[in-house]
Amino acid sequence: MITTRDLKIIDFITEYKVANTSTINEIFFTSKFGCYDRLRQICNEKKLLRYRNHISNEYIYVKKMPKQLTHSLYVTDFYRELHKKCTEIVNFKIEPVMGDIRPDAVFGYKLGNKSYLGLLEVEISHKGFNYGKYDKFYSSGDYKNYLPVMPTIFIVGDNIKVAEDKGCRNNIKYVIVDTKFENFKL
Repeated sequence: MITTRDLKIIDFITEYKVANTSTINEIFFTSKFGCYDRLRQICNEKKLLRYRNHISNEYIYVKKMPKQLTHSLYVTDFYRELHKKCTEIVNFKIEPVMGDIRPDAVFGYKLGNKSYLGLLEVEISHKGFNYGKYDKFYSSGDYKNYLPVMPTIFIVGDNIKVAEDKGCRNNIKYVIVDTKFENFKL
C-alpha cells in the first residue's frame, strides 16, 4: 500500500529525475530502516525503479533513467546538503530558462528569518565554468526580468577556478562546492 509520504517521494523523484537513498532519507525520514523499508515497498509496487550505484554502493531511484545520470545526482545531492544547512528551501526549480542562461536550478532558501536566492550550476565537464554568461546576465540587468536581486551562484564541481581569476564582477557572489560537499557552506 502506497502512503502519502510515498507519493511525495515519487513526486520528488519525478521532478528531480533521480535521488539516492541518502537524499531520500535526509528529506523524508528520521530513520534509515524506515526509509529502506518504504523504498523497497515503492519499488515492489513498481512506482519507481532502483539501481545500484557501484561507486557509492548506494541505491539510486528513478522513474526513468536520466540522460545525464551523474549530473542529475549532483543536483539532488546539492538539494540534500542545502536541506541540512538551511531553515527552509523555497521553490527549487530545475533548469529554468532565464534569457540567455539556463542554470541547473534556481531556488530560495531561508537561514533563520532571512531569505536568500541561489542559482545552481553543476560543472563536471573538463571545459571549465563559464563565468562570462553570468557576468553578462548581471551587467545587462537581464536578471531583473526574472529575479528581484542577483542571486548567489553555487557551482558544484572539482577543480573550479575562482571567479576573480576569470575577471568577473566582484558584486556577483560565487560559492564553489566540491563534489563530495565537504566544503559546502552558506
